[in-house]
Amino acid sequence: MDSLLEVYNNISIQQYKTDMGFKALVEGVHDNLFVIPEYQRKYRWTKDQVDELASSLIRDLPIPPIYTYRNNDGQLEILDGQQRIMSLYFYYIGKFFKSPTDSVFDYSDLDVDRAPNFEVALEEKYDNIVPTKFYMTLDRIKYDISYDSLPIMLKRKIDYRTISIIEIKISQSENKEVTLHKIFTNLNNGGTRLSAQEYRNGIYPCDFSRMVISLNKNNIKWRKLYGKIDDKCKDIEFLYRFCALKKYVEFDGNEFKINDYKNSVNKLIDSFAELSYRLDVNEIEQYKTRLEEFINSLDISKEYFKRTFLLEGLFVVWEKTNIGSIKFTNDICEKIYADSIINDTQQGGTVSMTNMNKRWKRIYEIVSGNGK
Repeated sequence: MDSLLEVYNNISIQQYKTDMGFKALVEGVHDNLFVIPEYQRKYRWTKDQVDELASSLIRDLPIPPIYTYRNNDGQLEILDGQQRIMSLYFYYIGKFFKSPTDSVFDYSDLDVDRAPNFEVALEEKYDNIVPTKFYMTLDRIKYDISYDSLPIMLKRKIDYRTISIIEIKISQSENKEVTLHKIFTNLNNGGTRLSAQEYRNGIYPCDFSRMVISLNKNNIKWRKLYGKIDDKCKDIEFLYRFCALKKYVEFDGNEFKINDYKNSVNKLIDSFAELSYRLDVNEIEQYKTRLEEFINSLDISKEYFKRTFLLEGLFVVWEKTNIGSIKFTNDICEKIYADSIINDTQQGGTVSMTNMNKRWKRIYEIVSGNGK
């Protein structure tokens, strides 16, 4: 067995630090030198946060480094710091989202390969990005620090204000994809906390995750039922939840059970996310088909759709029993929601296997017409 020192000496991940001027950095974003990999979360900083970062730039306060990895096209993929680098870019072009409630965008929506630059890609997708002033308050005095409004001498100083770029290099002996995802997770443990599904998206990006993200975005009925795409990926987590239940739940005609269940739905979804990384094309297509068929079976209103225990139960019964091509209606949902046996399982320990089995059995009885 290798000694700890031998293991350490064989580690082949290196970091190279470069100090890049502000203008060179944002022009790199403009020209797509810096790119956002698919496992990164959405941009969601507020205008106030951009003002604070711009103020730090003006006042020469420290700005945390940007961690990157150079891909096969010579571009620097951002592992950590994309909120900062994009905020600096908004400051540089003098634009931001018109409405505070709409300052979230998904990088996967942008056609950066076809557009001549990043600004055009943004404006082609989002029509609410408008010319914006940026401000700094110092000693109770509010200053306009918009880049185009700066005195020429200050602008020159800002242009050469350095920000550290850390480039991660991984040798051919390492599993690059897995290593990069682990680095991403470690770097993002601080700051604005990621949701559980954002972590999964970051750690396990693969053909399966791309299928789910596409279905979540493009299935018309799903979007009508769920509503606006969730900023923290709760809608994607819902679809992962169904797939995990499809994989791990068994029904012997009398009892439901979940294999290796530890009374945590989050851990169950985590296990499936790890497994999904290894699914082949045919398996992914099977999951996609079942998700679409289940969504098509839902003739219900949003009132019932957002009740997780209800939708989860409908899926399990639909997937694991012989109820056939049933359509779930508001009447069926109301019977389930008003049922005293099911309500008893909601009083405590809702994710215990005992309560889940009891709840799913009762839903099966109601859906199949055997409920008393």
